[in-house]
Amino acid sequence: MNEDAKKNLLRLVPHALYVLTCRVDGKTAASTVSWVTQASFQPPLVALGLKKDSFTFETVRKAGSFALNFLGKDQKDIAQKFFKHVEPEGHTIAGETFQEGPLLKHPIFPRMAGFLECKVLEVVDKGDHAVVVAQVLEAQTGAVEGPLLLSSTGWNYGG
Repeated sequence: MNEDAKKNLLRLVPHALYVLTCRVDGKTAASTVSWVTQASFQPPLVALGLKKDSFTFETVRKAGSFALNFLGKDQKDIAQKFFKHVEPEGHTIAGETFQEGPLLKHPIFPRMAGFLECKVLEVVDKGDHAVVVAQVLEAQTGAVEGPLLLSSTGWNYGG
């Protein structure tokens, strides 16, 4: 395989940035993720790739659900805060105020472009990332305009 071509082409796949949150058994995960896509209209499904050796994947698998917070187009600084695991302090995570989601009670960030609350239906365990297929149970738009595109940040993840 031409490794350079593979890397360059896979990095051309467009991705937005999100903060995935999940809470179970007193543990909270909040991570910036980018491998997300809509997968079905009826029922509404999303599919996302999560690194299998991550705290986030472990927490999502145990909870069977998560919230996907959409970052606004000018929220690169917020995305960067969630690259590494951070513990909640009161009603903030990494200095960002959150509230509980209306349905699943995972952290929701009101200053972002919106959120989806999702129930995990299936985990496809292949490669170094697992593909999580989840049904959208709740959705709400936020006050800022999105999305924050990975390509607009100067960062890359993939290839």
